[in-house]
Amino acid sequence: MAPEPRGRHYEEFEIGEQFLSPSRTITEADVVLFAGISADWNPLHTDEEFARRTPFRKRIAHGMLVNSIASGLGNQTGVFDGTTIALMEMVIRYKDPVFFGDTIHLELTVRDKRETSSVRRGIVVFATSVKNQRGEVVVEGEWVVLMRRKRIPVPSAEAKG
Repeated sequence: MAPEPRGRHYEEFEIGEQFLSPSRTITEADVVLFAGISADWNPLHTDEEFARRTPFRKRIAHGMLVNSIASGLGNQTGVFDGTTIALMEMVIRYKDPVFFGDTIHLELTVRDKRETSSVRRGIVVFATSVKNQRGEVVVEGEWVVLMRRKRIPVPSAEAKG
């Protein structure tokens, strides 16, 4: 017998509800490992001398690394644990750089909910905001997530007709 999922089901989300993740500090090791995994060795991320000549004046974390970590932070909230069927869409807007040593966290806000053609699942739309240790938004966007339903709606007698 499979354990009951700990995450939230479609009908348990309320529009406007907000979830905050734990925080995580971005390290040089994170950037080096991500560069190796992604093959993105752009000197903006990996070459201190090059980065000094940019508007940022120092190396910055890859935007996709920050977004990947944000995805993990979202999972650490627990709301997706065992109840997510699929991430259907992700909109990403980079607002400010993330530097080595910055500490980020994710804020998820339920923006919308939509029924699907299946009674077993529904769509939840989250506004996402990644903030640094100063509360500045560094990445914002939207996640569209297909979620399990807890209860399968029973058709009413009127619907049967």
